[in-house]
Amino acid sequence: MDTSDLFDVEDRTAEFDTQDIQDAKVWSILAYFGILFFLPLVCAPQSRLGRFHANQGLVLLICSLALAVVSWILSFIVGWIPFIGKVICNLVSLVIFVLTLAGMIYGIVQAAQGKAKTLPLIGKIIVIQ
Repeated sequence: MDTSDLFDVEDRTAEFDTQDIQDAKVWSILAYFGILFFLPLVCAPQSRLGRFHANQGLVLLICSLALAVVSWILSFIVGWIPFIGKVICNLVSLVIFVLTLAGMIYGIVQAAQGKAKTLPLIGKIIVIQ
């Protein structure tokens, strides 16, 4: 697998009709706010676009939680090292925060524009069909 493939995003906007895009836009935006990923599924259950953004929000949430667990384990392992351990742990936490925030902002912007572009790196994972 080519490394550049990891950062490619797939634009699936053409798969959705314009009425669906307009009806589910607000719910699609809210799907990127952590646990609120389920809102498009509940508030717009027939919306394919809402389901797409709910999936993207859930994948982002799962990856963020997995990275937080990795960060916690790392802090447990190297956190006891004076100064360097704390610096490493703080840098890892900062990187995780920035990546999560960037994913949220990217998804929110795409949803607000009525687009269905996958998130970089993790967007091709499908949890919600």
